[in-house]
Amino acid sequence: MFQHVVLKQLQNIADGKFGLERENLRVTAPGRLAMTPHPKSLGDKCCNPEITTDFSESQIEIVSPAVSSVEALLPEISRINAKVKKGLEDEYLWMQSVPPCHLPPEDKIPLAQFGVPGDVIYEKTEYRMYLAAKYGSYKQLYSGIHFNFSFDEDQLNELLSLEQRNDFYIRLMAQALKYRYFLTFALAASPKTINGTTYRSARLGKEGYHNTQPILLDYSDTASYLCSLKKVIDSGVIEGSRELYELVRAKGTNMDEFNSLKAEINRIELRLPDLNPFYPDGINPADLYVMHLYIKWCSGLINDSYTDEEQLIASQLSFEASELDLTVAVEHKIKAIFDALFVYLENAGLPSIYHQSLLEAYDRFLYPKKRYAEKLLHAYSESSFEQFNLEHSIK
Repeated sequence: MFQHVVLKQLQNIADGKFGLERENLRVTAPGRLAMTPHPKSLGDKCCNPEITTDFSESQIEIVSPAVSSVEALLPEISRINAKVKKGLEDEYLWMQSVPPCHLPPEDKIPLAQFGVPGDVIYEKTEYRMYLAAKYGSYKQLYSGIHFNFSFDEDQLNELLSLEQRNDFYIRLMAQALKYRYFLTFALAASPKTINGTTYRSARLGKEGYHNTQPILLDYSDTASYLCSLKKVIDSGVIEGSRELYELVRAKGTNMDEFNSLKAEINRIELRLPDLNPFYPDGINPADLYVMHLYIKWCSGLINDSYTDEEQLIASQLSFEASELDLTVAVEHKIKAIFDALFVYLENAGLPSIYHQSLLEAYDRFLYPKKRYAEKLLHAYSESSFEQFNLEHSIK
C-alpha cells in the first residue's frame, strides 16, 4: 500500500513522456482492402521506428516518437501521416476502426510478412498465423489508437524505489481497467450492427477482438501480477503475454521473464480510442487531454482493490458502454466518473485546456446527437458507410 502523502505527490506529477500509435488499413480507390505488400517507399517495416505493420500486411501502424507534452503529439502523427500518404500509390489510409465491406475470404487476408521461413524474425509471421487460426483474420483487422504516458522518471524516482515504481504502474493499470467503461463510451466511434445489436464501438464490443475467455490476474503488486500471468500462459489459455488483449497495459522491459526483480515498468498504455474519421489525424485532440486526465485521476486510486469479481464487473460494464443504447445504470456510472474528474480538476493545477476538453466530452454525454457514433450513423444514413469513410480516407 502507498502512503496517502505519497499518493498525493504521485497524482500531482503532470510531466512525463507521451506517445501515440495508430493503426490503419490500406484501401484501394474503390474502398477495397489493399492486397499489395507493405510499400517499399515507407522503408523496411522490420526496422523503421515510425512506420510498420500490425497483424496484416495491409495494416499500417504509425508510431510517434515520445514527446514531452500532449500538444506535441498530433504534429508528430501529422508529420508521419503525410510521409505515409506520400508513399502510397493509388491507395489510401482507411480512417475507420471497422474494416471496409467486401473483404476477401478470411484465409486470403494477407498476414504481415517478416522475413522468410528459417529467419529468426519470421516468428512474427508465424505468430500471426496462430492468431488467424484462433481468432479469425477479420477481427484482427479492427484498427485503433494507443495512447502511452510515462510519468516523469526523475520525479517518480524521488518518491519510489524501482520495486515501488513497478507496483505503482501495475496498480495504476488495475484502476484504469476498473473504470475503463468511461473511456469506452467517451472514445467510441465505430458504430455497427452485429447479430442484432448496434454498437457505438464495434471494435470494443462483445463481437470485437478480445481473448476467448476472461483472464483474471492478481494486480496486488508486480510479483503477483507476473506470477498469475505466467500461470495463465502455462495453462495454455494464451500463448504468451503478447496475446493478453487488455485495453490498458503497463509496459516496460524484461516483463516476459516473469521475474519482478528484473522487470522495469515505465509507462501505461490506453488502447481504447477508436479511429475517428471526423478528425484528420484520427482522433479529437481534446480526447488526448481527457485520457491524460483519466490516468492522473486513476493514479490517486492505486490503493483500491481490483478483485476477480471486480474484474468481471469491469469487463461487463465496458461491453455495455460499447453498445449504442445505454442502460440507465451505465449512464449513471459514466456520469459519476465525469463528476469525479471535475472534482479532481478543481485542485489539480492543470492548464485550462483539460477542463475545456472534459467539458466537450461531457457535452457529448448530455446530448446524444453530438456523440461520435450517433453522428457517424447519421452520416451513413445520408450517404453510406463505405462512401462516407472512403471520402474521409481520401482527404
